[in-house]
Amino acid sequence: MSLIKVLIVFLAIIFLITRRLNLGLIMLTGAFLLALLFSVWPWQWIQIAFYSAIDYTTITLILSLVLIQFLEATLRRSSLLEQMVTSLKNLAPDHRLVMAFLPAFLGFLPSAGGALFSAPLVEEASKGFDISPAKKTYINYWFRHIWECIFPLYPGLILASSLLGVNLSALISHQWHYTLAAILVGTAFAFPGVKNQNQRMKDKGIWKDLGKLLFTILPVLMVLVLVLILHVELVLALLLVLALLWGWAAAYRHWKFINFWDLVKRAFSFNTVFLVLGVIIFKDTMIKSGSVNELSDFFFRSGVPSIVLVSLLPFFVGLLTGVTQAFVGVAFPLLLGIFGNPVSLPLVALAYVSGFVGVLASPVHLCLVLTRQYFKADWGKVYAMLAPSASIVLIVAFLVYLVF
Repeated sequence: MSLIKVLIVFLAIIFLITRRLNLGLIMLTGAFLLALLFSVWPWQWIQIAFYSAIDYTTITLILSLVLIQFLEATLRRSSLLEQMVTSLKNLAPDHRLVMAFLPAFLGFLPSAGGALFSAPLVEEASKGFDISPAKKTYINYWFRHIWECIFPLYPGLILASSLLGVNLSALISHQWHYTLAAILVGTAFAFPGVKNQNQRMKDKGIWKDLGKLLFTILPVLMVLVLVLILHVELVLALLLVLALLWGWAAAYRHWKFINFWDLVKRAFSFNTVFLVLGVIIFKDTMIKSGSVNELSDFFFRSGVPSIVLVSLLPFFVGLLTGVTQAFVGVAFPLLLGIFGNPVSLPLVALAYVSGFVGVLASPVHLCLVLTRQYFKADWGKVYAMLAPSASIVLIVAFLVYLVF
């Protein structure tokens, strides 16, 4: 019965999406319907929504995304974004690599909704190519997430290592295959029919382009260094870098107050804020209504074989929440008995990749929602590439487990 309730909610969300309604409103509607189906009274759901909205994590996430929009607008208006992509194109042997490299590079920054950071770079890098909004969405979204199974600073990996009591490096060593598979699959789906437009570069331009690249990419590098190495909060890192960048723009580009005010007005998007709130409230409603736990109990009671349970449970939790930490935090404790003692790392890897594929395919995954909104892509055309790509990675996970 719990599975039917959840399917009703997701079918309702998909139907409303096809009606092209405001996505933030759709997610709130889906959360309210979910609450009703799982016997949460309206006033209780309002309480859940209120506390989700004022939660520190929610506020910092919204602030981060707003600051990322300001940073992107500053880089674009000061022409640094264009110079960055131009210098990369001059240096790269294949211009298509630039489109994949940019989101992959920023994928080292494990922030929720971080695909919004790389989307403008992909848009700039795709100029001159005949690429649809759906394919741009796919490139930005897919390549941003290729490190999720192996990069040790991703919260999901850290949480899994802690819950299972296994060494993080040992866990990663059983999952590198999937990152390789993701890179190959992404390349196969993203670039067929997209011709390389690179022209032979004169040797004397290499150092000039390297210098331009270093200077223009410096704001992004500073954010990465502050967050990943110095462990500064993302909001603070963005504020610091933005302050330095605005100081540079005022001093060397002679920007006045009116220029900054105009940038802020144009870059700020209330729709983005509302969308984030809708997704967060939906996720919290999923967890606090008990629907995730009921779904887990359903799978356990159904007598499903262990290998299927280890893959299905993380997959469905990932699909329903769109959050890696959610499938790890909810599904892994329930699977401890199946993982064994000592823990079977190949089985854990299968569970982790299954959950990760569910997160990738989730229509409520914030990165997917924001990227699709940025490029104004059609959901159906995005999923025409995303669904088979995710399926292939999942098949690879099963083959690796069964063969090795």
